[in-house]
Amino acid sequence: MVSVHVISLDPAGVSCGLVIGEERCLIVDAGPGPAAARHLIDRVAALSEHEHGIVPPVDLVLTHDHWDHFFGAAALLAAGVETVHASSSFSADQEATAWIALDEVRSGEDLGDGASARWLAQLPEDPGALVVPVSPVDETPGDVGSLDLGDCAVEFHVLGGHSTADLVVRLPEAGIVFAGDLIEEGAPPQAGPDAALSHWADSLRTLLSFTEAEVFVPGHGVPVDRAFVRRQLEDIDGLRMRQDEGDVALPTRAVPGSPDRSIPREVRLF
Repeated sequence: MVSVHVISLDPAGVSCGLVIGEERCLIVDAGPGPAAARHLIDRVAALSEHEHGIVPPVDLVLTHDHWDHFFGAAALLAAGVETVHASSSFSADQEATAWIALDEVRSGEDLGDGASARWLAQLPEDPGALVVPVSPVDETPGDVGSLDLGDCAVEFHVLGGHSTADLVVRLPEAGIVFAGDLIEEGAPPQAGPDAALSHWADSLRTLLSFTEAEVFVPGHGVPVDRAFVRRQLEDIDGLRMRQDEGDVALPTRAVPGSPDRSIPREVRLF
């Protein structure tokens, strides 16, 4: 039987997923660097050995192009991950994104509270070392990518609004969706400069159209339920309407939720 785990990794408290199947395993987001990547691949091996007595092939899926979600990808490939799934936009922009993101973190921008000199020292001098070969997921509306883990079917849906293209990971049989930063619990940059509010609202409606989904894993923070997603949709839709009317400037942080909720280091969802 498949099991689904969420691990929170510093810096930035990014939520990465481990889906342990009988024939394959899937890591959702690579974390912010090599140490995080090693922790993820080691946990996959330990969980697979404990649950199935083997360590099957492992795939990686990247939800979007923020540094804390993909800086560990090269280390995961070096550790044996077979295929990296990401949107075709990520594939096309990855090299430029790596150059920009590495410069930003080295200049002290966009670092989470857990950032440290030791973490920065893990990162390569050459941004090209962060670039990985990608199996692109089609972004044509209505098209769905898929992966068979043996006892669990996984779907990849490319949506929009938060980043250039956000890839969400749907596990219909488990009722779980990994939503990347389309959903965040706590105080994330929900409506930052790369946000398109109308597309974001449409993407949240798509997430809610997954009728079996009861648990949504955000890019940062604890898993949330359908009611939380509905509240976030109402907030973003309301913010969009007020912005269209000229009543409000776009804030850098606009999020429903409770910023005081603690982030679990690891939790099993299924």
